[in-house]
Formats: sequence, structure tokens, C-alpha cells
Amino acid sequence: MRWSYIAPRLTLLLLLWAFFFFAFDPLLKWGLIKGIEKGAKAKAGIVSLKTSFLHPSLKISGLSIADSGKEYRNLVEFSELSFYAEGAPLLEKKLIVENASLKGLKFGTPRKTSGRLAFVKEEPSPLVDAMAAESKNFALDRASEAKADLSADYKVDPAGLESVRLAKKLEESYQKDYAAISESMDPKKYQDRLDALNARYENAKNEKNFTRQAKDYAEIGKEVNKLTADFKKDKEQAEASLARAKEGFKALEAARKKDLADVMAKMKLPSLDAQSISRMLAGPLIAEKTAQAMKWMTLARKYMPAGTKGVLKNEAPRGREVHFPKERSYPALLVRKLSLTGELGLEDPLEYSGTVEGLTTQPRVYGKPATAVVTGSEGARRLRFKLSVDATGKEVNTDTEFSCEGMPVKQLRLGSPASFLVDITGGTGAFTAVLKTAGEEIRGKASARLSGASFKPNAEKVKAAPLRSAIESSFAGLSSAVIGTDISGTVRDPKLAINTDLANALSKAFSGAMGAEVNKAREAAQKKVNEALKPYADRLDNLAAAKQTELNGKLKDAESKVSGAGDKILKGLVPHKLKLPKFKL
Repeated sequence: MRWSYIAPRLTLLLLLWAFFFFAFDPLLKWGLIKGIEKGAKAKAGIVSLKTSFLHPSLKISGLSIADSGKEYRNLVEFSELSFYAEGAPLLEKKLIVENASLKGLKFGTPRKTSGRLAFVKEEPSPLVDAMAAESKNFALDRASEAKADLSADYKVDPAGLESVRLAKKLEESYQKDYAAISESMDPKKYQDRLDALNARYENAKNEKNFTRQAKDYAEIGKEVNKLTADFKKDKEQAEASLARAKEGFKALEAARKKDLADVMAKMKLPSLDAQSISRMLAGPLIAEKTAQAMKWMTLARKYMPAGTKGVLKNEAPRGREVHFPKERSYPALLVRKLSLTGELGLEDPLEYSGTVEGLTTQPRVYGKPATAVVTGSEGARRLRFKLSVDATGKEVNTDTEFSCEGMPVKQLRLGSPASFLVDITGGTGAFTAVLKTAGEEIRGKASARLSGASFKPNAEKVKAAPLRSAIESSFAGLSSAVIGTDISGTVRDPKLAINTDLANALSKAFSGAMGAEVNKAREAAQKKVNEALKPYADRLDNLAAAKQTELNGKLKDAESKVSGAGDKILKGLVPHKLKLPKFKL
């Protein structure tokens, strides 16, 4: 036996075993913690991590991620994550997990130590800051002293109006969108194809060979039908693009109302319409929850596969690695099914369970969207969450539905300290939300219903007695409320339209208590906003009308050419009659 040959190799094997037995798990644990902290911008912790190579598996226990905005609260935590990997795909350097388990998933749990990282600051949310400022500017004290001439000395600068900026932006984007639509509907594009088909038709018409002529006619007929189908598709896309462009015009009215509210705030006068009161009451709370959801979404999208082309191609510094087609191709990482359990709520939490399917780093290779379904119920309490993430195309599309009912409401605060506050205690709440994203665009609705609750207004800072009385009477005997919001815009810049039935009663009470002076001042301010916006709105309307007329003309011209010339060619596609030679007997 040659010990000089065996000993070094045995020593190497022992060293490798010692590394994986003693050092691999701590290094992997440290790497995971640092990676999570980098993404969450807050401290993360893992109680234990254990791997196995004989039966490939991973088990993580006690993971917690702090909330970067609230240092003594966890963003998320779970008690255990475990899975076993399939052996065969590991030979191809691919991790395929058939079944995984996630236990004890919780959100918003308290922590004993600070979760902030040194030299890392939480970036402020423009949405939260803007809504807080808008709510703060909703001042009531000047209302009792309001005069119609308060707006006389106030000058409206068009450059400072959001509606004017939006009108300019819409005009610019409409020009670009229309240029693309107009190019796609250029009649010359269809005329060139028709001319080519006519030329082929004339050549085929003079063909003496019946079989060849029939074949040419068949191919020409297919091309004519394809041209007609292409035109219909282009027309539908053009009309859809134009409809989307027109939707931006609706936002002008909302922007105009917001400008009016801003002008009234600068005049130290509140806007009395229900929409402004709704934003003052529920705006800060909804903005905070929306910002939190956008934070989660941004974090997820940061590490989400983009679904780009070429996922099977690897470039090396020298040469190229070529992947040959296989009967069964695996993504680099795939978790077919993840079973999860957890709790919702801190006091009297509701237990839930569910499954997540199709988690992968290469969605185009897998070819299916990732889905999640979570449910929970106990007595009158119900929870349902459904999510679909489709990254198999050029952009990531998501579809989310969430609903819960019978949830206890311990304490909730609405309003602004600058105006008045409303403390809501007791009762139960029901919440529903539907959210869809397509690329960066986001659309959704959410609604919260409170019942059996106690509403206690705090209007100590409102000096005028009639206003305090109006606030207190509006909430007297109240036990239920509905708060809703529509969300639009983009993931980075969401827009909120907030409404609540609490604002309707307050709007009427304020209008009655404040008298006609505020309404006169409001009308004067509204006139100034409208006058500043009018030139830009008129120019946008004229542009839209002119471009619409021009596009309709192009559509009719292209449609008449395609349908007329195409039908003419199709009618002429009749092969020669088969002439048989005559034989004399």
C-alpha cells in the first residue's frame, strides 16, 4: 500500500469534511444575514442554520428582519424554513425543491433591541410627507374670520399648480403617443403591401400552368387575409393606446381640485368638499400603509427575475458555453411548492396557512407564474390572500387580492393634530383590497369597514365654538364608518384618491357652521385656479381634438384601401378552368 499516495488525498478529504462540517454553515449564515440587511436596510438575525449534503437540505430557524422605519419593531419574522433538494439537478448546478416548509410567519412583531443599522438612514416617503403636509394645512381656525377678499391679495402662479404641470406633461406625452400611433397606422405601409400583392396577382393571372397558378393564388389569398388581420390588430392597438392616453385627461380634474385645496390652505382656509376632508382624515394613515406596501413591492421587485431573453446563455471570458435542448430543462432555482403557516395580528392573533407555488429565478424557463394562496378562519374572523406573479413575458405582471373580516380594532387615529383628531376604539373591521401591476404601472382599490366602534373627536385646538360643535355633533352616536381609496400611477410614484362617509357629514356641518364667507373665498380662489389652468387645458383639448380627427381620417383611408383592394384581389383568385385535350377515335 502506497501511503505516500493515499495520505495526501485522505488529508484533503478530511479537510474538506471539516470545512463543511464546522465552517460552511456559519459562513452561509453570515452571508445570508449580510445580504438581507443590505436589501432591508435594517438589522437581521438568524438563530440557527443547518445544511446537509448526504441528503441535500437546509434548515433556518428564528429569522427576524427589523423595520428600518421603526427600530423596535420587526418587519417580518418566522420560526423555521426547511427544504430538501432533488439530487439529480444538483449535478447540473441547479437547485430544485419539490416541497418546502415555512412556519410561524409573522409581521410587525416587537423587538427588544434597536433594528437600525449604523450609517443607514430610512429614506423619507414623498407620498407620506405630501399627505402629512396636506393634512396639516387643513386649518379651521381662520374659517370663522374668513372674508371674500382674502383671495384678492393672493396671486396664483401657473408654474406652481400641479394641474398646469400635469397639462404640460399630458401634452408632451400625447404628442409622443400620437406619433407612435400615427406611424403604426400609416396608409403607405399597407399600400406598399397591396402593391406587392397586386404585382404577384398579375403575374399569377398570366400563368398558363394550372397547378402552379392554383398554388400562387392560394399563397396570395393567405397574404391578403394576413394583411387584413394585421390591419385589424394595428387598429385595435391604436384605439387602445388612444383610449389610455385619454384617461390621463381625467386626472386633470383631480389635480385641479388639489390645487384649489392648496390655494385655500395657503390662504389659511380649509376646503369644505368631502374629498379634501377625506384626505385630511384618512390620508396620513392610508399613505403610511401604502408606502409600507410599496416598500415591500420595491424590495421584491429588486430581487425578482426580469424575465429577460437569453436566460439559457452564459458568456465566458473566452469561448461560449452552449446549452443543448433537453427533454426536461430545469431553472437554476425552483421551489415547486412551499407550505406556510403563521399568525396575523399581535393581540389575539389569527392563525393562517397556505401554499406558494412556482418560486424560481428563471420564470421563462419554468414557463408558469408564481402563485400564492393563504387562508385562515376562527369564529367570525376570516382571512384570504391570493397572489399571482407572472414574469414569463417582457415585463412583470402581478395580481393581488386580499380580504379579512371580523378583525378586532383596538385603537385607530384619524385626522391631523393641526386641525382635529378622531380616536376610534373597539369594534371590528373588515378590509378588502385588489391590486394589479403591469410593469411599473399600478392600479387598485381598497376599502375598510368599521362597525360597533366608538368615535371620539378631539377638537381642542379649534378655537371657534361653532366649529367645535359641528365636529362633535358629526361624530355623536356614530358606530360605523367606511374608508376607501383608489390607487393609480406607478410603483415609485403612487397616486391616491381617498373617500370616507365620515367626510360627508363633516362637509355639511362645516358649511353650515362657517357661513357663506368661506364659500365666497373658495369661489374666488377657484376662479383664479381655473383662469391659470385654462390656456393649457384649452391647448390640450384642441390638440386632442385635432389629432383625433387626423387619426380617424387615416383609419378610414387605410381601412378603405385594405378592404377594397383586398376584396378585389380575393375575388380575382379563380384559377383557369382545366382544359383537357381532345382525342379522335
